[in-house]
Amino acid sequence: MTKVLFRTYGHPTHLVGGGQMDIEFPGVTVKDLLDELIKTFGDPMRKILYPKDGKFSEMLYVLINGSNMSYLDGLSSRLKDGDVVAVLPITAGG
Repeated sequence: MTKVLFRTYGHPTHLVGGGQMDIEFPGVTVKDLLDELIKTFGDPMRKILYPKDGKFSEMLYVLINGSNMSYLDGLSSRLKDGDVVAVLPITAGG
């Protein structure tokens, strides 16, 4: 089991009381964590994280201890106890 601090901003915040929680889950990857979040919060979380054809949302990004998972190993990025994982909406300005 891996235990991380999960933080969220934007869409999923209403599902996660206060926008953050400690969560313990089986496995060691970001995908394992997201699966546990779906197991915990159900279909509303699944629709936010995987809105189309089972692909992770293009409108969200995941930070692991401040580093974008896209620059690591994506959904296969490994997590360890004590990591801080944040899911944030992509924002753009002009």
